[in-house]
Amino acid sequence: MFQQMKQELYDFYLQGDARRAKAFAEKCLAILDEKLQPGMSVTAQKLLQYDVIAGEFTPVVFRHNPFYYETGVLTSRSDGARNAKDCGFVQANGWVYERNKHLFVEQDEALYARRTAQLKEQLYLICGPYNDVSQHFNYNSTPYLQMGLQGIFEKAQAQLPKAENDRQKEFLQAVCHCMELMGSMAEKFAATAEKMLLEEKDPACRENLSLIAETARRVPWNAPETFYEALATLAFLRTVTGSLEGVGPNTFGRLDQDLWPFYERDLAAGRITKEEAYKRICQFLLIWDCHYDHDSVMEGYADHELENTYTLGGCDAQGNPLYNELTKLFLQASREEKIIFPKIKCRFSKDSPKEYLDDINTAISKGLTTVLLQNDDATIAALVRSGRSIEEARDYVVTGCWGVATADEKYDHGNYLNLLKPFEYALHKLTDRMEKVGIEFEVFDGGDSFEELYRKTINNCQTLLRAKLDVVRRGGRIHHHVDCLPIFSATLENCLQKRADFTESGGKYRDNHEMMFGLPNIVDSLLAIKTLVFDRKICSLETMLQAVRSNWEGYEDLRQQALKCPGWGDGSPESCELANRFNNDLYEICSRQEGTYGGKVLMGHLTYTEIRFWGERTLATPDGRYNGECFAQGLTPSRLKKIPNVLDVIRSMQALDGSTMGANSVVNLILPTNTPLDRLEGLLRAIGHTAVQSLQLNCVSKEDLLDAQKHPEKYPHLIVRVTGFSAKFTSLSPQWQEEVITRNFYD
Repeated sequence: MFQQMKQELYDFYLQGDARRAKAFAEKCLAILDEKLQPGMSVTAQKLLQYDVIAGEFTPVVFRHNPFYYETGVLTSRSDGARNAKDCGFVQANGWVYERNKHLFVEQDEALYARRTAQLKEQLYLICGPYNDVSQHFNYNSTPYLQMGLQGIFEKAQAQLPKAENDRQKEFLQAVCHCMELMGSMAEKFAATAEKMLLEEKDPACRENLSLIAETARRVPWNAPETFYEALATLAFLRTVTGSLEGVGPNTFGRLDQDLWPFYERDLAAGRITKEEAYKRICQFLLIWDCHYDHDSVMEGYADHELENTYTLGGCDAQGNPLYNELTKLFLQASREEKIIFPKIKCRFSKDSPKEYLDDINTAISKGLTTVLLQNDDATIAALVRSGRSIEEARDYVVTGCWGVATADEKYDHGNYLNLLKPFEYALHKLTDRMEKVGIEFEVFDGGDSFEELYRKTINNCQTLLRAKLDVVRRGGRIHHHVDCLPIFSATLENCLQKRADFTESGGKYRDNHEMMFGLPNIVDSLLAIKTLVFDRKICSLETMLQAVRSNWEGYEDLRQQALKCPGWGDGSPESCELANRFNNDLYEICSRQEGTYGGKVLMGHLTYTEIRFWGERTLATPDGRYNGECFAQGLTPSRLKKIPNVLDVIRSMQALDGSTMGANSVVNLILPTNTPLDRLEGLLRAIGHTAVQSLQLNCVSKEDLLDAQKHPEKYPHLIVRVTGFSAKFTSLSPQWQEEVITRNFYD
């Protein structure tokens, strides 16, 4: 049905888009350099960037698609981030940041050198110099759906008389200017469609072009009134915002909630049928899915990543389950068209309607895992404990990979704290590397009790967290001198009320998210030491350390005994007690710290492809892991522990307090192919009683995966959840296929 549209999109996005974006960038950057005036403020520089891009871009209108959005400014795999992914050049929207980023270094060169050394040693991850400056932006589209660009313009204008200084006035004027500018960009799309209509003969294409020509004159300057106009607003804002702002808006929001009033009104007025709405949904989703060749080989860090998401389900403001006709249509479109991007985030709870859970699980059970499942019961409790109101918590979205956010905030969801590094340094007595990174950790040598060893582990984790926070606090507070984000800030209502850009703490919340990396492997390692050294006295601590430091060479019997010790996820009292203790102690450590802008430090358990790439550079651990082997992801039990029954994992997850994880957590599960829907429903309801927040559920047998390696042509639509994204299994490199195949498969 959509073959012509798909082909038109693929022809554009997969052929020469990097050359096109690079040529546009070179043209704009030259103009910007010429127009730059001495003494221009960062805000004035940003407005100049907006004006030049808006003036130079040529709208791209597709004959077979009714939406207007493509500016031709970005590469196909860019979500708006300044650096063209895997292309080696800065896009036009990166001019302001690129000319000012030296300030991050020059403010304190010694601090930057320390930060660089610590990043190189993989002690932590920051998606930017000191904070996330280009990705993981929770773009709040709801105000535009409610009042359009004009409404935002008027709200900013109304604040101008209240401005207390020139900086506040400049920010508000910038918001007004960029709202008008985006409105003029929409009009350029209308003019392009009108021109194309003069020569178009195909009736279906004429219908699309006529719709664009008529609508883009009004929307999104005016608030959308119809279901089509609301979708058109979302499409336009995503690409135009990214093209101008230089950051990636990575969520469309809660589509089945936000679009429901438009759909309901259209149905009542007879403007649309269910079938017509379904067609529009497919056309909208296919735009983004066709940005990318899903058969290209995934080898690197984020080869199959497009930061593009939307959230379905969950609950309404009163806490009632949300599942409506739009939820069904979006899931149907994704299932039938096998859409991987945008990534779907399906909120669920132990009280979700059976029909909803079955609707989600229908594709998953058949090996089409394009969905991330997010547990409302644990997530809402964690958000409330972190300081959000119950109303805010119920309205959360899941962005990027696993980023949980309420409407009026933006977090650094790519902040990872590698707890396994201080653990490695302590185990292997790597004092030379401690000196290199400027952090001293307590080594494990000479410990005469398990409690002493545990105390050292916790102290080392605290030392690492404090060291990282010291770096990001001291270095990250000058973001507003490097770049500003008036368009993005306009979506955060608190920024308009405070008359301050997001980069100057204009947002309502100023908390840090710290994603802990390593709980399963650390818990299993500590249990192995406790069991074999202090409880059963199989060996001395000195012998255990020697075995690990020799990568288990000559100690295979001891390694086998370590593998058989209790471990996280097996449901044993020993593993549950220690994991809960460790998690609660990490929470207490975080709760005593202050974030970059004076807010809280919220904890989560998440990791991306670092499970491989950091694992490859980490020495052996007492859980039986060899040098360079993969780590567990988030709270997922280690693949070294062959846990046959998923009920053991659920019992383990019940032992943790999910409300401590305000920054989210992730668990991977693999069940057999064609697991019955009733069983999957029961699984999700049981998980609703646990600390699991983000659930990455695959239904596929190891035998099928092995066969797919040998005969990929037989499995063209086998889609697995890899990490923060899904991908065709046959497109994964042999190394990534092996990572999936070596995971735990549960009955």
